[in-house]
Amino acid sequence: MSDFIVAPGEIIKEYLDARGLTQKEVSKRTGVSERHLSQLLNGKTRLTEDMALKLEKVMPDVPASFWLNYEVKYQEYLAREREEAHLEELDLKEIAKRFHFKEAFGRASGMSLVEQATAMLKILGITDFERYGNAVPDGIEFMQDGGDSEAVVVWLGLCKEEIEEQNDTKNAPVYSKDAFVDALSYLKDVASNTDFMASLKSCRMLLNSVGVYLVYRPAIANAKVRGALTYYLGRPTIYISGRYKTHGDAWFAIAHEIGHLLDGLGQRGAEISIDDPKLKSSDEDDERANAYARKFFVDEDDYRAFAAAGDFSSAAVKGFAASQGTPPGIVVAFLQHDGFVPFAELNDLKDRFN
Repeated sequence: MSDFIVAPGEIIKEYLDARGLTQKEVSKRTGVSERHLSQLLNGKTRLTEDMALKLEKVMPDVPASFWLNYEVKYQEYLAREREEAHLEELDLKEIAKRFHFKEAFGRASGMSLVEQATAMLKILGITDFERYGNAVPDGIEFMQDGGDSEAVVVWLGLCKEEIEEQNDTKNAPVYSKDAFVDALSYLKDVASNTDFMASLKSCRMLLNSVGVYLVYRPAIANAKVRGALTYYLGRPTIYISGRYKTHGDAWFAIAHEIGHLLDGLGQRGAEISIDDPKLKSSDEDDERANAYARKFFVDEDDYRAFAAAGDFSSAAVKGFAASQGTPPGIVVAFLQHDGFVPFAELNDLKDRFN
């Protein structure tokens, strides 16, 4: 550690010396053996509450709390040194690779591997890296296409770090489903702005006004998550990764998570396991969320009829999107996700962002 501190005993000895008090005299005044007092002053034993009170009697101008607070600070210092020593024994280069230190902290962060490891444990909310599977909050829901479980938990942790920075958490009201549903009537217009970052900002402001948080945190390597639904301090929180870097795919993910929220997922929990690389809610939950996303942007009957017709040319997709008042890229995202067209087709209709 850079902030080196000495044992409380050394400071106590300086205070005693300044007052002309010898160890023998302090021993007589306090009833503490000279041997025990010597161990304390030489940092070989901890300062107890009883001893702090005795010192307060001998030096009335220095309260017991001063010594006890210093002792706590010193023990914390020792504990951190032990933790750093333990981390130094690990294969930190391999851990840094597994848990994406470079993406989390930047290549020029100026932090040592030990410092990065300590910071990552805090981000994940765990005490050692082998517990990473427990970093996922109960009841969280994922929308993803596979990916490494370590990358997933790192992305989730980084999203959580961004909640207060990205959202107006100080003024957000308590979540109300009724108010949330009312606000959704404006959301389709927000999504129609194909400038994704501008639409995202408007979406966040709208959701914050009804007690819902929204975090955009770009995906990291091998975390193939598109979105997630969780809770933060009692408020629903949607995470979006912007996977595929297109307006349509990102808004499909937002609408999908909104569907889960309306369905009550996150409150009743999702059946997931971090050990499964395909973390997700149940298929039935996802089908309902997908159905909601489609219904939100396009009329269900119209969509089924369009899909059944089988004409997925650019002109046909543009025409259908215009009839629904929805950007073509969002319709393409639905068609790709539902398996009507390959993921490699119609991507020229999607508005991309960096």
